[in-house]
Amino acid sequence: MPADGSPLDAFPASSRAPDAALHQHEMLAAFAELAILSEDIDRLLQEACDYVRRAVGADIVLLYRQSADHRSVEVRAGAGIAPALIGGSITRRDEQSLESRLLRDGEPVIVPDARDEPRLETRGLLRRFDQRGLALIPLRDGPGTPMLGLLHISTREPRDFSAEFAYLRIYASLVAASMLRIDALRRRGDERAARERSEWQLRLVLEGIPQLVWCAEPGAQWRWMGPQWTEVTGRDPDSSLGRGWLDAVHPEDAVAVEEAWGAAEARGIFEVECRIWHQHDGIYRWYQGRALPTAFELGEPTWVGTFTDVEDLRALEARQAVLVAELQHRTRNLLAVVEGIALQTMAAAASPEAFEASFHDRLQALARAQRLLSAGERLTLRHLLETERDALGIADRESLIVLDGPDVLLPSTMVQTLALVIHELATNSRKHGVIARGAGRIAIRWQVNVTADEAMLDLGWEETGDLPAPASDSRRGFGRELIERALPFQLGASSDYRIVAGAVTCRLHVPLGGAA
Repeated sequence: MPADGSPLDAFPASSRAPDAALHQHEMLAAFAELAILSEDIDRLLQEACDYVRRAVGADIVLLYRQSADHRSVEVRAGAGIAPALIGGSITRRDEQSLESRLLRDGEPVIVPDARDEPRLETRGLLRRFDQRGLALIPLRDGPGTPMLGLLHISTREPRDFSAEFAYLRIYASLVAASMLRIDALRRRGDERAARERSEWQLRLVLEGIPQLVWCAEPGAQWRWMGPQWTEVTGRDPDSSLGRGWLDAVHPEDAVAVEEAWGAAEARGIFEVECRIWHQHDGIYRWYQGRALPTAFELGEPTWVGTFTDVEDLRALEARQAVLVAELQHRTRNLLAVVEGIALQTMAAAASPEAFEASFHDRLQALARAQRLLSAGERLTLRHLLETERDALGIADRESLIVLDGPDVLLPSTMVQTLALVIHELATNSRKHGVIARGAGRIAIRWQVNVTADEAMLDLGWEETGDLPAPASDSRRGFGRELIERALPFQLGASSDYRIVAGAVTCRLHVPLGGAA
């Protein structure tokens, strides 16, 4: 046997001697054994060409595979030709040619001398390779079976292959049967590989998704669960089969789960929210369960479902509800403050123009306070005072206004009212005091004192300079109303506000409520 594993070299080339028939049958038997065992279709076809060529003493043997539309053939293997020609194709054009009749009806073609047969469509091709004797045998597994292609045998000398037709047909039948068998093996292999790939992909999905995946029979009887269930709950699969999985559900949610299963068949869907034990956290977490009936066995559906962790989502919804409630509360308060500012400003305004200017300034102060609150950072008293100082728009603000005190965090409920108080004091100074005159000093000092386990903010505004005595006027302005009435009511604060010749002082004593 040669190195390539072919038994062909055990047979000499046919001499067409009297013992040629025995020689051919021996070769046919050897090829049959090879065909039965082979799983490589390309090697099988090439071996077939080599066997036939040597068995009948042909010059060229080709194996063609027919196309799906029966209009062309492809050279799949050959002996006696250059390897580069393998893979080429021939398309039939003449419907009346012998080749067309073979491809259409499966009729074999035997031509002793191609030069004498005008119905051969490939006569020019045969002349090119100096071939005259020709036999074309259809590749069929048996009578009435589909034709897979054809076997081409040709010689340089004229030759009638009629005496060897039966022998050649056996070769063609063996080749066709082997092609069908190998194609079937390949299809099964491809199907098995595709199934294994699909199963691998499904397993990858089932084991990789964060949801707890499971299958159940009616009545909450689990028969399979993904590995996530064991990882999350710490319960082994065997103890979770049947109704054992319910032991991981919070006892208070057991009724809701049972009711959801009871309604699932009528609704066509199982839906429930319940708490499931988490072994790593040592707590129950909220899960949303959903399942659908996907298959029926003996009339009973198989439910495929998941449990999805919604603990964080529920916490987020709760926080969102608190924020919405806080926003609604702040909005109502803000509208009430705006209304109060409008009414107080209107009552104290001498003219519509004065009302417009004062109301606009106070709304701007309120807007600055709202921007500080919406920044999301914890606000200090110094930041609030610097914001109001910068809003005055005076060039020498650092020399006129001195800020002195420690860092003090302000509760959000205090910011709005304090901002309006500082704005009113600054507005009064801009109209009548140090800021208006550009001389004098404003000292804003503060400290935190703790008494009776309560932190109190002591804030002082002291404005000194060449200031006139206040005019005698029985009316109380918005600023004074805010300091002496609104502060105690809204913040539980106490205040002392005085205006005398040469000085304006305001001292506030405000509970911080633990914010400091």
